[in-house]
Amino acid sequence: MIRLIALLSVIAALGGCAAATPLLVAEGVGHELARRDEDIKVRAAAALAEEPDLLTFSVQAISRGKTEGAVSTYLKGYADPDYSNNIKSLAIYQIGLIYMNRYNDYRDDAKARAYFNQHRIEFPDSRLKQRVEKRLEVLQQRHDETVQLTAKQLLTQVNRAKLLARDETPFDAELTPMSERAITDERVEDAEGVYLILYDNRASSDEMRAKALYQLGLIYMSPYNRHGDNRKALAYFRKISAEFPGTSVAKRAAQKANELINRQY
Repeated sequence: MIRLIALLSVIAALGGCAAATPLLVAEGVGHELARRDEDIKVRAAAALAEEPDLLTFSVQAISRGKTEGAVSTYLKGYADPDYSNNIKSLAIYQIGLIYMNRYNDYRDDAKARAYFNQHRIEFPDSRLKQRVEKRLEVLQQRHDETVQLTAKQLLTQVNRAKLLARDETPFDAELTPMSERAITDERVEDAEGVYLILYDNRASSDEMRAKALYQLGLIYMSPYNRHGDNRKALAYFRKISAEFPGTSVAKRAAQKANELINRQY
């Protein structure tokens, strides 16, 4: 069974072992591994900067050259009869985003267009409908361009230092990278849509659904969110207590709710 909560996980750092001997070889391998690790991070940041709707799992696939594996995983979720139409819609949308991303060595605009058109037909009432239409417009504009740079060519033009710069905002430690991006990029409504898709999928575990609500509560109560709303945050935390009292985040949600209530006095 695919656990789509993995899509919201932190991109894992690339590991590697340097050769034991000789020393010069070890240093060379270590340098190559460090450079490769940096290249992966740069590609991931560039891909995400171009397309903020990419989930972490999708960014990882692009940055590490794992497009086909990611597509296969998404298609398994799409074919699972236990998953909601919203989850299936999200899976097809992510496949389209992966294939159309310009920083993907395996970019294929024709496949991206095919998946977006499939989304159009199968999920005409999806929350993602307008976003799909916008991506199709981008693909059409690209089709009309005479010059098409490859991912490698584009990566030589990016500002690596800027892409690798870390955001020093002291966010709540429990916010996922996706939630932090929603706040910094002012895409709270977009993130809310994704988390509600996860919550609405009743085939998912109570733990997964509760964590989706918990992220929404954290997002809306964050002092760094220009679109913060303590009342909405409180409602999400209370929803966890009412619907998922046995989950790992239930106690923390109750604590956050009390914190918000105390803010009012």
